[in-house]
Amino acid sequence: MYTAMDERFIRQTILPQLGPQGQHRLGEARVLVAGCGALGTHTAEALLRAGVRRLLLVDRDVVEVHNLHRVALLTPADLGRPKAEAAAEALLRIDPEAEVIPYTAHLGPALAEKLVPRVDLVVDGLDNLETRYLVNDACVKHGLPWIYTAVLATYGMTMAIVPGLGPCLRCLFPTPPAPGTLPTCAESGILGPVPQALAAIQAATAIQVLTRSPDLRPGELLHLDLWTHRTERVTVARAVGCPTCGERRFEFLAQGSGTSVLCGDTIQVLPRHRGPLDLAHLAARLAPLGEVRLERGLLVAQIGKVALTVFPDGRALVKGVRDPERAQALYDQYLSR
Repeated sequence: MYTAMDERFIRQTILPQLGPQGQHRLGEARVLVAGCGALGTHTAEALLRAGVRRLLLVDRDVVEVHNLHRVALLTPADLGRPKAEAAAEALLRIDPEAEVIPYTAHLGPALAEKLVPRVDLVVDGLDNLETRYLVNDACVKHGLPWIYTAVLATYGMTMAIVPGLGPCLRCLFPTPPAPGTLPTCAESGILGPVPQALAAIQAATAIQVLTRSPDLRPGELLHLDLWTHRTERVTVARAVGCPTCGERRFEFLAQGSGTSVLCGDTIQVLPRHRGPLDLAHLAARLAPLGEVRLERGLLVAQIGKVALTVFPDGRALVKGVRDPERAQALYDQYLSR
């Protein structure tokens, strides 16, 4: 194990904001990286290089070619590999003595309850708001800090959430949006450096959390547009009657699996929150990605090798994949952002 004054970290250790004690705390910390896409890989690498040498990586997906323009750690040689495993191997090449544990799995209630109590902090590498609500539930329940970060197009936002010291995610976004109403990177695009910029801010915030810095500002939402160089800071207050941090009702942790395998090669995915879905709006959003049509009150889409049939209540049938977790990932990618 490296000591606080190891030459590897000497340029950071001499910072008055850290010092030997802060660097030691980084070396003792364990961090869960939820999602190993662009945000997650850049954040994980930044934390490892800063001295956070015990990382848990969770991601259910595999490396695809369109990931490569914005991720860290991953290369064309990793195409088709589980993201968590490929990222873990790359991190261990940077620091062979680190403890990096990959989980190729969907971050559902059971896994969140297993992993969150084992770490000191959760950082956000997720690609949908539904799973962020789940992480928020788990962290508030167990009194664990986490950092919300999201990116799209040319901008992103981030906020440290420290239970008991500030608002939680549901204070910021009280009501989960209906499926298919939030824009996605698939349709809105993403500027390659944006995840890297937000991940750098997230990693710096993580270091503040782990070193117990007095400069940490829980509940301050930072919005950054990398194209226009505009920044905005908003102070988010704890919401009176917040179902999560106020009433301690952990609705997302209580949910069961939303997928079931039907006859043949069809997997049904249920929405986490039932409600009418604007299929015409969803069709317009998905049209650039493949063949999409509305027929008999349903939306039918062929996106690559995957066929989707979406019902007005948000339920979907997914064909072209065999793994229920992969079907859930596709649902989140196209409908639940």
